[in-house]
Amino acid sequence: MNLDDVEWLDAPPAAAVERAEALLDRLGARGARAERLARYPLPPRLSRILVEAAERGVGEDGCVAAALLGSGGQLVKNDLLVAMEAEQDFRTRQHIEQLRRIARPSRQEQHDDNALLLSVLAGFPDRVARRRAGNQVLLSAGGSAEVAGDPLRYEYMVAIDAEDRKDKPLPLIRMTARIEPEWLLDLFPERVRDESSVSWNRAAERVDAISCLRYDELVIQESRGAVPEAEAAAELLAQKALEAGIERFVDLEVFNELLGRVEFAGLEPPDVPRALRELCLGRRSFAELKRTAAELFSVIEHKAGTSRLNELAPARLRLPNGRQTKVHYERGKQPWISSRLQDFFGMGETPRIGRERTPVVVHLLAPNQRAVQTTTDLAGFWERLYPQVRRELMRRYPKHAWPERPS
Repeated sequence: MNLDDVEWLDAPPAAAVERAEALLDRLGARGARAERLARYPLPPRLSRILVEAAERGVGEDGCVAAALLGSGGQLVKNDLLVAMEAEQDFRTRQHIEQLRRIARPSRQEQHDDNALLLSVLAGFPDRVARRRAGNQVLLSAGGSAEVAGDPLRYEYMVAIDAEDRKDKPLPLIRMTARIEPEWLLDLFPERVRDESSVSWNRAAERVDAISCLRYDELVIQESRGAVPEAEAAAELLAQKALEAGIERFVDLEVFNELLGRVEFAGLEPPDVPRALRELCLGRRSFAELKRTAAELFSVIEHKAGTSRLNELAPARLRLPNGRQTKVHYERGKQPWISSRLQDFFGMGETPRIGRERTPVVVHLLAPNQRAVQTTTDLAGFWERLYPQVRRELMRRYPKHAWPERPS
């Protein structure tokens, strides 16, 4: 029957119809077994249990399980096999006899719990769960739930009787049945997929490779390896390095000075996360990153354009006596240099750098390495202030040469 041909008083939501049809497909209720399932006055899930149990030679037990689950009575045990062994009420016994008359199962010589549980799994293929902690479980449909009653005695199960709760964040499962993960591979190989990913090992500060088998949304098998995929490992390692703080891997003062150089030069600001990802390629731990983190400076310089950066924001300046002095860059401030006053003898004008030919701030130091003057106008200093500074330095450092016209 096509549901579009039904004259509904109130048509069901399209999403609900789609979910119902998807479930029927998984139960085989619209394929070869459809006619056999329709023989029984049961919901499709329980009919599927009966058909599967008969095929596996446990038809009598299948009738008991289907009657118990379809009776609507309050079950005091959360495990199907335990509940089946308990004394049944009159209504359930009547239901069992009714199903036996309809199904006419072959006589069982003995119980086969695994065959019965496989049959239950066939009726609830979308209700697979795995114990997480205590009586909490992860669901193959996604999310978590809580199992009522006795502590769970197995890891994998079918969540048979489940309902949402308004007063609790997790759904409640009242009845479960044990399954084995390999049964999922045997019965539903098309629902099992192999996935590879990376995971952060916080204790070792390392990226690990993760391989897992997933049934729908549930991981049923997982293993860790030592060689993760390079791009994914670099992405995760860079993310964790940024979260930990770049200062764990590089000298923060040197790093900020490099950023200050790029900013002063007016070049495109570096994409630090991207540069870090490039540095992380081929590496997978903080220990490896620390050993090579200084290369981050080279990556940033290369991205900015090394020759252009050196032209507009040189790292060092040569003084008249041949000595090279470091140029300090602080973001938002004018660059500055520092050296002994004698090192500037013969330099008449303040050095200028950058697109705007910005004068650097010159820190003139006495022989004791303390500043005697800070200026951006070296010519003005020689003319107006040096005579007074010279007299003071001659008195304090008589063994040093202090010429009258040092420029």
